[in-house]
Amino acid sequence: MNTPSTLRFLLVLGALLLVVSVASAGGWNLVTLKDFPDFAVAGKPLNVAFKVWVPSEEPLRGLRPIVNATDERGRVIKVKAEADAAVGEFTATLIFPEPGDWVITIDAEYPRAATMPTLKVIAPGTPQLAPLSLATRGRRLFTAKGCNGCHLHEEVQGRIYGPDLTGKHFPPEYLRKFLADPSITPVPEMICNKDWSYCGSPYAMPSLNLKNAEIEALVAFINEK
Repeated sequence: MNTPSTLRFLLVLGALLLVVSVASAGGWNLVTLKDFPDFAVAGKPLNVAFKVWVPSEEPLRGLRPIVNATDERGRVIKVKAEADAAVGEFTATLIFPEPGDWVITIDAEYPRAATMPTLKVIAPGTPQLAPLSLATRGRRLFTAKGCNGCHLHEEVQGRIYGPDLTGKHFPPEYLRKFLADPSITPVPEMICNKDWSYCGSPYAMPSLNLKNAEIEALVAFINEK
């Protein structure tokens, strides 16, 4: 076997081993939230709407997801999500009993298929919190929109089914267009992270129907120096 063929074989083998290791760890789902607020109010219902994907461009249907919220003291809320089969979306309504820092996790096909950034819950009547910076909101959206389900970034725990975005900088106008319509860029045959410890064949990125404000926040985070 010549050297290029050997290298290609090892890359493909590495990709297969990566997929096997993920399956052995309990499986993998990509979860994308429709909206993720900067904060929530105790006692006020918060609708958590989301889609569940596998590495494809079609959201999964027929699931019975559970949305969990846990605070720093270990108190847990569990709510069964209702399905809207027409759009492949699920919704659960959370009511946080007390202020504090809460972490939302979602059980889909697999337990803890997604873990959201910490959500600050404030008491009713508390003055509105100062708005988050654009890059900070983008960092939270990187998880809430499921970007970390495929991409690595040093500031966010993630997986590599798409390019490693750590330290990358893209022309802002191109990045805005790509996030609005990922199909404008062909899918590469093989991608690896910076130290070549992970390689594999990437999947096509689904269109997430991002709002303009969400796109601007993600551009600010991805291009942040």
